[in-house]
Amino acid sequence: MAKCNGCGTEVSAGSLCALCAAKMISYHDGDYDDENDPAVKLYHQTAAKMNSPKPASGGCALVVLAITSLSALLAAVGIGIEHVIG
Repeated sequence: MAKCNGCGTEVSAGSLCALCAAKMISYHDGDYDDENDPAVKLYHQTAAKMNSPKPASGGCALVVLAITSLSALLAAVGIGIEHVIG
């Protein structure tokens, strides 16, 4: 069986027990304030990972876009030449 990432108890599925999930949601909503609880510590770790800056990946997408645009342009030119000649 897997273990809960918050408290370490055994869980049947997933990586978080229902109690830790409820504590994290309650903490987020402001209804729970035990900073020493493992679920709250896991909440802070997860929030820090989600809010950390991510490396820019726009350059790769731009290269792929340029390659596909170039091949589409060449295909269009080829079709145009075929219509002129044929």
